[in-house]
Amino acid sequence: MKIKKIIKFIFNRNYRFIILSNQGYYKKMPDDVFLKRKYKAIMDRELNLENPVTFNEKLQWLKLYNRKPEYTMMVDKYKVREYIANKIGEEYLIPLIGAWDDPDEIDFDELPNQFVLKCNHNSGLGMCICKDKSKLDIGKVKSELKKGLAEDFYAVNREWPYKDVPRKIICEKYMVDESGDDLKDYKLLCFNGEPKTTSVCSNRVTISGLCEDFYNGKWKRVEVKRPGNPNSNRSMDKPVNFDLMQTLARKLVKDCPFVRTDFYEINGKVYFGELTFFLASELSEFEPSKWNHIFGDWVELPEGGNFTIDEKFVYLFRKKANNKMRELRDYKFYCFNGKVKLLMIASGRFSAEQTCFDYFDRDFNPVPLEWGNPNSDTLPKRPECFNEMVDLAEKLSSGMPHVRVDLYECMRKVYFGELTFFDGSGFGSFEDIKWDYKLGSWIELPSKNN
Repeated sequence: MKIKKIIKFIFNRNYRFIILSNQGYYKKMPDDVFLKRKYKAIMDRELNLENPVTFNEKLQWLKLYNRKPEYTMMVDKYKVREYIANKIGEEYLIPLIGAWDDPDEIDFDELPNQFVLKCNHNSGLGMCICKDKSKLDIGKVKSELKKGLAEDFYAVNREWPYKDVPRKIICEKYMVDESGDDLKDYKLLCFNGEPKTTSVCSNRVTISGLCEDFYNGKWKRVEVKRPGNPNSNRSMDKPVNFDLMQTLARKLVKDCPFVRTDFYEINGKVYFGELTFFLASELSEFEPSKWNHIFGDWVELPEGGNFTIDEKFVYLFRKKANNKMRELRDYKFYCFNGKVKLLMIASGRFSAEQTCFDYFDRDFNPVPLEWGNPNSDTLPKRPECFNEMVDLAEKLSSGMPHVRVDLYECMRKVYFGELTFFDGSGFGSFEDIKWDYKLGSWIELPSKNN
């Protein structure tokens, strides 16, 4: 068997790529190139990022183009506790026993007889479920935890939220249901903030192995499964707190295109498990295949997209998930002695249409100014991050007589463009000369610098 795998590794480029990428190779490969290559290797078809349709395709798109800073905290098994406490209350958290940066810092004598150790940044490597500390091989546990801490979980499948999680080891209370039943985790698949399907995992620690069953929002069994995870032979009772789980899930993942929200029901009480943005990194299919499209239809991709550069070296971004591209507007804030007095928005600069400049005051009221280019027929809308942009521009221009601060907004995030001290080198012409004087009056000249 080992010889066959070696031969397959040598001659099958897709198999070779899967093995090496799972070991963290190709770290320098751009994310989009990597995902297309791995998707092709596993799924045996091309990844459609221009017009994604299936659940798998859309989640690969989200890996690349839906990168909100808060996602990093949401997948961090340590920091997420703060997020949960703020959103729904700390009473839903499994008790935390301790947290460390290194396995050698753990005093096992101080730990209870039963506990769970795990890394906060990955999906199981290094985990220790201890039911009897007297039988624990502490050296082996430390060795496995070190392997877990060393794992670059982001590099394996480019799940961006994990990229910058500060790595730690956490210890949680070992939870037991008084009924003696196997603990079940209820995984609520939430689409645009709404839990539509629940996956129930059971038999995790039995000889027969993990089983997974799916139920809709009204707890009616759905005939769907994932390869390698068979359905169980029995119908699961609806959890007593299922309605509460749905309510909590809505609060936790509001405005997220897709998140799996995991809960436990133990001794009649709900406990939070984890938040997962990508099931099996979304490199596996559902059976029957129609569910790949049904789940895909439920994912509404947000506006936004990737930064690209066209043949004119112009930064653009993708509008939703299709072939249409539109200009990434730059917002030019004219700052005088550290205060924003004027904003210019350029539109149509890189299209066949005429370039138009529109001007606004600090409160985003239109200003009747023409300076080199005409105003547009339809005024641009106020950017969502306008107040944040004004604040950043004034911080950057503090102490300067005049500077133009250029910023971009993409996917509700602000990006810096450039600083310009001499707009048009000071030779720009105004349609109405009074504006030359008005802008001049805003500049407080410093003493001559000899």
